[in-house]
Amino acid sequence: YDIVQYFTENQEVLQQTQMDLGKMGDIERILGRVANGKALPREVMQLGRALALAPPVKERCAGGPEALGKLLGKLSACGKLLTEIRTTLDPDPAAQVGKGPVIGTGVDRELDDLRALSSGGKDYLLQMQQREAERTGIASLKIAYNNVFGYYIEVRNTFKDKVPPEWIRKQTLVNAERYITEELKEYEEKILTAEERLYAIETRLYGALIAHIQEHIPEIQRNSRILAKLDVLAGFAEQALERHYCRPQMDDTLSLDIRQGRHPVIE
Repeated sequence: YDIVQYFTENQEVLQQTQMDLGKMGDIERILGRVANGKALPREVMQLGRALALAPPVKERCAGGPEALGKLLGKLSACGKLLTEIRTTLDPDPAAQVGKGPVIGTGVDRELDDLRALSSGGKDYLLQMQQREAERTGIASLKIAYNNVFGYYIEVRNTFKDKVPPEWIRKQTLVNAERYITEELKEYEEKILTAEERLYAIETRLYGALIAHIQEHIPEIQRNSRILAKLDVLAGFAEQALERHYCRPQMDDTLSLDIRQGRHPVIE
């Protein structure tokens, strides 16, 4: 009753508290998926948002009655875990591992390099093409790719005499020859294995994050129970304001004195 009265007398605190509680989502459901290792990246990010909202709720209600302080006093900030979630996950993670970036930039150097290789492939090939054109004097050479032969350097027949001896002939066309170099072979291998390596690294790092969250499940569950109680009490206060309910006066007698009473369920 003290907590409900506090909220009815401090409606701005009530509204802000309910707004924050509404943004938290279903913490217990997410924890259930974390426990069996099936939590998706966006669910973990939502859990992080819920953890981040708990301290502001506690701070906002600091001026409340003793009962409210006692309830929220057991609320844990989970600071280290929250930091790990924020620093490990991409700010806008993909729906699941393998469907796009899940782990943030700067977490793993090899992962960053593989992403740069995947996203910056065209730039790398363009630089190689310009470099080889300048080195050989074959201004018209081009580097391209097809599903059958992979990456290749194409040179028109009129420039065949300028082809360096270390280039390996890969395919003969009517008006041109296609070649491969050691550098291009290495690049092709990197590209072909990049996606597989990306998936393996992200799976490992995401699995480690889930395992760490699992260690904090009891702590987060305690938070969830506290916030659930707060949510119910805030809901009581909202109902009291909307329906003009008044606080009953409690004493040690056995008498029940209701005046101008209304039945909330029937209403």
